[in-house]
Amino acid sequence: MIAPLILDQRKPMTVILLLFALLLPLSKSAVTVLVGIAALYLFSLAIAKGAYRAELKHFLDQPLLVPVLLPVGVAIAGLSLTEHLSDGLGIVNKLATLPLAYLVIAVLVDAADSGPSGSRTAETALLVFIAGVLLLDGIAALTYLGIIGQRKFTLPVYPMNVHHIWFSNLNAVGLYAALSFLFSGMVKSNRALRIFLAVFLGFAVFSILFSLSRTAWFGLFAAGIVLSYLLARTKRWFLLALATMIAGCLLAYQFSAIVQSRVNSIFSDIALYTRGETFSNVGDRFVMWKAAFSMFLSNPLMGVGTGDYMATMREYVAAGTVPERILGFNQPHNMYLFALATNGLLGLAALLFLFSRVLVLSLPLREAQPGQKQFRFLAVAVAVHYLVAGLTDSLFNIFLLRYTFAFIMGTCVRESVKSALISR
Repeated sequence: MIAPLILDQRKPMTVILLLFALLLPLSKSAVTVLVGIAALYLFSLAIAKGAYRAELKHFLDQPLLVPVLLPVGVAIAGLSLTEHLSDGLGIVNKLATLPLAYLVIAVLVDAADSGPSGSRTAETALLVFIAGVLLLDGIAALTYLGIIGQRKFTLPVYPMNVHHIWFSNLNAVGLYAALSFLFSGMVKSNRALRIFLAVFLGFAVFSILFSLSRTAWFGLFAAGIVLSYLLARTKRWFLLALATMIAGCLLAYQFSAIVQSRVNSIFSDIALYTRGETFSNVGDRFVMWKAAFSMFLSNPLMGVGTGDYMATMREYVAAGTVPERILGFNQPHNMYLFALATNGLLGLAALLFLFSRVLVLSLPLREAQPGQKQFRFLAVAVAVHYLVAGLTDSLFNIFLLRYTFAFIMGTCVRESVKSALISR
């Protein structure tokens, strides 16, 4: 049983958490500062009084802590092969923010909800996160309409210098979060919540479509298929859902010039690549993927070293096997190949272990207890989305998407729901 000591700190913990959720889509600097403040705050509680230390130790037992730490451990081990140590330390520093942010969020939620009557801090944090994404979407809409900025009716849409791929995938996560409230049934008796989520979903669809990010589109389609399979009560219902999604995609292709253009460009780029013309969006990816796989083959177990991706790519350019323009990308736009190239099979295993633990802890969905449905749904949706979107981008190399993943997992897969999540 948790003593009253930690309960005295619930309000500041909740404030930090909600500020993080709101500012996550809006400010990299603010989020970094908030994580640092939260970590120092929790550490100060632990050293202030022995009783605090005992209570916080209870909250530090988070179910994804080891899985999020493993990629960091492998990256540190990969420094032994790294010739460019500063680059390697930079990558380790990036990866280390994933377990730090996850642990801070999970502990803040659990500690804030540790009272005798409990609270709904996680749900509130998710709503505030959606509100933050909605604010960013509003700025994007104003930018597209020419009310602010210099990009009137210009595609792709992206606000505040947020890359359009990051922007689209962030909205996909927001969309899953909004749907999780519908899935949990929380909106049935709350008209204001229904209106808020409906407004957000409209903005999210606009943002995902007009960002032109096929990475997010593929992730959404795959997540839709997996969720339909997991939630369908019969095979017939799943096939119906699958047919509906396919029909929707075909209609979008038929009647949306944006979708049609982006899909057609895939086939035209592939045709150019087969003729030896690699200068295209897809062609550049193929060149990077081939080069990354060559790095993996040079040392299948541990790769070329945590910080030597760019150095090795420069060697390939000097040898004439890779065009110089590829040096404009600091990762191969594929998180699996990036793990293989820099940390070999160990890196890939650590990455896949993280996602496998999320899925194991969050399944099944239909049999979930009422209080767990939303969290399981959202954790699975985001995990599947990242698994698929990661085929065309190294998502954990991107600050916004790395912290978003940590936030979602920190709210959805944490100690206070662990026993319910793993009971089958």
